[in-house]
Amino acid sequence: MNSKKLRLLCLTAVMAAVYVGLDFLSESASAVFGGSMKISLSGLPVVIVAIVAGPLWGAVTGFIGELVVQLWIYGLMPTTLLWVLPAMARGLVMGWLFRAFKKSTHPAILAVETVLSSVVVTLLNTVGILIDQTIYGYSTYIATLVKIPLRIATGAVSAIIFALILPIVLRSLKKYIR
Repeated sequence: MNSKKLRLLCLTAVMAAVYVGLDFLSESASAVFGGSMKISLSGLPVVIVAIVAGPLWGAVTGFIGELVVQLWIYGLMPTTLLWVLPAMARGLVMGWLFRAFKKSTHPAILAVETVLSSVVVTLLNTVGILIDQTIYGYSTYIATLVKIPLRIATGAVSAIIFALILPIVLRSLKKYIR
């Protein structure tokens, strides 16, 4: 294995561990229409890897990080992969958008990229909730659908926080961004 692949593997492993740590530091807040909304910065390591190493490495980071979280909290369930897909999608979408915008680290462009990737994550999580509640019957569809705008707003706020943090992080990782 060459040194570049080894560095990417180590970066992915460390960032997946950071993902798990940030997920455990996340905060759940009661939603207006019942249930709760998770406020978390756990997606930040996925975004960083997607920018530094590309969409596939970002997706792998999201997969490993969220899989560990899911197995730790819920164990292996029929819907485990459903909850891992949004974290993978964040890495793919962010990596593709970063490349599409010619690897610009301008804060406004990073904000657009992170918001778009967060919308995709929110929509996939909502689909996951709908499928999960079909299987386990713990909520109503209307309650989930009514919360979509609030869920998108929460995701957009976390994405803007990511966009504010990213320039600082990327400056220190500049030599790795090609």
